[in-house]
Amino acid sequence: MMDEARAASEDPVFADMPAFRVGAAAGLRPLPAWKRAADFLFVQVSYSVDALLRWRDAHPVELPVYAGVMVLASAGMARRLAATIPDIDIPDDLVQAVERDQTAGVEAACDQVLRLRDSDAFAGVHLVPVSRYRQVATRLEDLL
Repeated sequence: MMDEARAASEDPVFADMPAFRVGAAAGLRPLPAWKRAADFLFVQVSYSVDALLRWRDAHPVELPVYAGVMVLASAGMARRLAATIPDIDIPDDLVQAVERDQTAGVEAACDQVLRLRDSDAFAGVHLVPVSRYRQVATRLEDLL
């Protein structure tokens, strides 16, 4: 499928366009060989920088890898994510902090972005601010 997508770039319809780039998503588990043929990877959302760094160390690839970072908006959201996404790591202390103060999810996500940037293990992040995009933008503008 990746080869077909790349080959579509050669169609005359796309003559003045940059070549297609093909990405793949990866869970926090072994990386299938076929995904290494992608042009870039998005790694599943995790609330643990350590888990993301362990995954990255275990899966060296010569392509850009972007870590998934999502604002945890509520304790209910944490329960739903934990029930539906395999291998997601949501620390109990983060869930408790968000239960006390919903801005804690914004702070945690922004802190995670900075820690991932400072690790140099990823090309960047795929940031999902949920319904907190203004708060995240303001906070990151202050931090970056």
